[in-house]
This record gives sequence, structure tokens and C-alpha cells, in this order.
Amino acid sequence: MDSGNGPTVDRRRMLALLGTGSALALAGCSGDSGNGNGNGNGEDTPTPEDTVPEEYATATSLGGTERNPDSLSSKSGVEYQEQPNDGQQCSGCSYYIEDKNGDGTGACAIVEGNIEPDAWCVSYVPYEEDGAAEAVEVPDDASCAVCGMNAADFPDWNAQTVHEDDTREYFCSTGCAVTYHTVPEEFAETDADIAGFWVTGFESRELIDGTEAVYALETDSDRLEDPMGTNPVPFADRADAVAFVDEVDYLSEEDIVELSDFDRELVEQYRGRHLE
Repeated sequence: MDSGNGPTVDRRRMLALLGTGSALALAGCSGDSGNGNGNGNGEDTPTPEDTVPEEYATATSLGGTERNPDSLSSKSGVEYQEQPNDGQQCSGCSYYIEDKNGDGTGACAIVEGNIEPDAWCVSYVPYEEDGAAEAVEVPDDASCAVCGMNAADFPDWNAQTVHEDDTREYFCSTGCAVTYHTVPEEFAETDADIAGFWVTGFESRELIDGTEAVYALETDSDRLEDPMGTNPVPFADRADAVAFVDEVDYLSEEDIVELSDFDRELVEQYRGRHLE
């Protein structure tokens, strides 16, 4: 190794190219024990945390996962690459640990070594700030998780939900959505809890937070041009729901409910044929 004023070696890339054994040899040549914490005499025994600077060893990721130096995946094992993948990159991953020493790179709570912010691997899980999930555009080919109809065909009624493990499902209508939310064990492909739930507001015709909406329990299949016969009608504003039920004699304010009021008996009125 050149000890003069010639070109220096990018030590992080040498670690990636040469592997652990050669990297340790490199550390010995430079008088470094691996992470800058050694005494230069080769007396330190390398440990997993030596593959990243000290401040990353047991740091906490964006999503709140604490890094365990003794339980990390290899980069090859997770197909790590230093380029984004279809818009996904490490800086937006729940497991990413942001730059702590100003060198432009970070670390990962579950993968060894330094991590480039614009890299990617198969363990990618999108980080959603403050734990707040967000609705997305309904894919053209998304099937309703309850009835199987194409959800995108009903933009004035479709809905969606996302689980904590990022499993996302779409629905053609409010009736299918509240049925899924009430009895997910009959339809969900995951045991993870529901993290976000959205329905299309009747007044706005835009997705609204289904956990904060109120629902008018419509029973007349001829009143609205909605899919699947009848559906609970969602509103962001209770006053709009009251105006909706006041227009007819067969509904009253007692027929305005919140999402938590739905039980199996109630959703059977809307999607009973799809329940076991």
C-alpha cells in the first residue's frame, strides 16, 4: 500500500470487492483494526460491527428497528445492488439507517456493511413517516379482494386497505371494503394488522380515511348507481350524511354509523353471499 502522497484506496469499496478476509489484511497494512477503533497493532478481534463505523453498530433504523450486529444478512444474500429498483431505494426503506458521519452513506438494520442511500435489495420495505400509511392509485388490473370484480372499473366507489407488512388489497365498492375490514380472516392473505383503510367519499368522489368516515346504511338498490346491489355510503362530514338520509323516509340518523360499528351481522346484509 502506498504510504506516500499517491492515490488513496476507497476502503469501503475494497471491503465490498475483496471480501472480509482481504479487507482485514488491508486494515493490517494501514494500521487500522477495521473500524478505526483499533490500536494499530493487530490485537483487536474483528466482530460484525467492525464492518461499519461505530455509530452505526446498534443504531435504530427509520422504521424503528435496532441493528443487531450478530444477526445480519450478507449483501449477496439479499441481492444488494447500488442502483434503485423501479423507484425503490434504501433511503426510503424502513430498515435504512441514515448517514451519521457525513460520508454520504448509511447502514441497514438487517444487512451488513455500509449502505448507499440509492441502493436496493430484496428486503426492501417502504418507510412511511410517522407510521402513516398512504393510499395509492388503484391498478387497472386490481381485483376486488372480496367479490373478484375489477376495482378500477368503479372509480366512484372503489376502496383499498394496506396491512402492516405492506400487503395491499383493493375493492370495487364500500360494501366489499367494510366486509373485508370486519372479517379479514376470511379474505386476507396475511395475518398482519390493517395499517390503513380508504373509501371513496360520496360527496368528494375522492379517497378518504375510512377509519374516520361515517357511513349511511343505504338499503334501496335502485337509489344509487353503485356496484354489487347496495353499499354503505361513506361521508367525510357527518352533516353530509345527515342530509343524505333526510332525503328519504326509510332512513334516519340512526342509520349513520362509524367503521367500528360494523360487525358480521351488519356486513352480511351487504355481502352475505361472499361470507362463509
